[in-house]
Amino acid sequence: MIIGGTWFSLHGLQYSMGTLRRMGPAYFPVCIGITVALFGVLLLLPALRRPGGFPKPEWRPMAAICIAILAFAIGIDRLGLVPATVVLTILAALAERRPPLLPTAILAVALAAIAVLVFTQGLGIPLPAFRWNL
Repeated sequence: MIIGGTWFSLHGLQYSMGTLRRMGPAYFPVCIGITVALFGVLLLLPALRRPGGFPKPEWRPMAAICIAILAFAIGIDRLGLVPATVVLTILAALAERRPPLLPTAILAVALAAIAVLVFTQGLGIPLPAFRWNL
């Protein structure tokens, strides 16, 4: 968090900062970057005082989430919003050793419906719900 917030803040400073009344393009990324870096420091300080070793990373959940995001990014242009969201949900559920099938299916359908309502209907983003360009 510290590294990410610092990176956003430094790269945001390449743009005009503006004032509080007339915010420039750098204002939001710099402020959010500083806030994220400060939260990182607030998490780091108590963690350094705790006894014990470093936690062992769980590779399965991390790989499942990364693959799910990558599949969504690839699938949204080729398949559309609904199938990409369903694929995202199913792959992300594989982070668990035995993902529950019915709750995962219900969640996938609900998230796809919410995504269509929010992005295409609510925000007016021209994303096709279904596209079959394989």
